[in-house]
Amino acid sequence: MALNIQLNNGVILGFPTPLLRQEVKGAERINTALRAAILKRAKSEPSVARHNVGGWRSGDDLLTSPLKEVGVIKAAINKAIAQLTQLTMGVSGKTVRGEVNASAWATVCRPGDYVKPHIHPLSTWSGVYFVSGDDQVEGHPDSGILEFLDPRSATDLLQTPGNPFGASFKVKPTPGVLVVHPSWLVHFVNPYQGSGERITIGFNAFIKSVALTERNADDS
Repeated sequence: MALNIQLNNGVILGFPTPLLRQEVKGAERINTALRAAILKRAKSEPSVARHNVGGWRSGDDLLTSPLKEVGVIKAAINKAIAQLTQLTMGVSGKTVRGEVNASAWATVCRPGDYVKPHIHPLSTWSGVYFVSGDDQVEGHPDSGILEFLDPRSATDLLQTPGNPFGASFKVKPTPGVLVVHPSWLVHFVNPYQGSGERITIGFNAFIKSVALTERNADDS
C-alpha cells in the first residue's frame, strides 16, 4: 500500500515523505546533564569518522548509557517510531508494538564543523535530538541547520507556480526538539558558526517486527 494523504476537493498527496518533529518534555533539565556527559566523553575518546567534517562523534553505543536522561531520549524515540509506523501502516485506534533494533551516538560541532550529505543504510527510521546549538549568528542564517533534500530527482526540470517542488526542508537545531525521518532521505548539516557547541544525539532504528493491539488509557 502506497502512503498517500487525502486532502479536500479531491486533492491527494501521492508521494508524501513523513517526518516527525516533537518537543521532548523536560528538555531544559535533561539537556544540562546530557551536554555535560557528552562533552566529558568527547575529552576522553577519539572521534569516530563517519560523515562529520571536524568536530567529534561518539561510537554507536549511546543508548547503553546508564544516564537517566539518555533513558528519557530513548523513550521519546520509541514513541515517535511507533507513531510513524502507525501512519505508514494506515491504522488508527490501535497501539503499535514490536521489536526494534536501535543505536545512537552523540555529535559535537564547533565553529566551522559540518556534516556531509548522506543517508543511513539498513535502517527504517533515523533521527536526531538537539541538545544545544541554536544560537543566532549574524551573516550565517543557516548555521548548524539540518537540511533535507527533495528525493524526487526531476523536480528541477520545470518551474511550477509557487515553486512547491525541489526545495530543501530545513530544521533549526532547537534544543529539546526530536526529529525523525526515513533513513533513505538525503540530509546534511550546514557549517556551525556559533560561539559554543552544536550538540546532538543521532540514532538509527530498524523495525524487526510489528504487532497491533487495542489502544487503552495507558497508551495515550
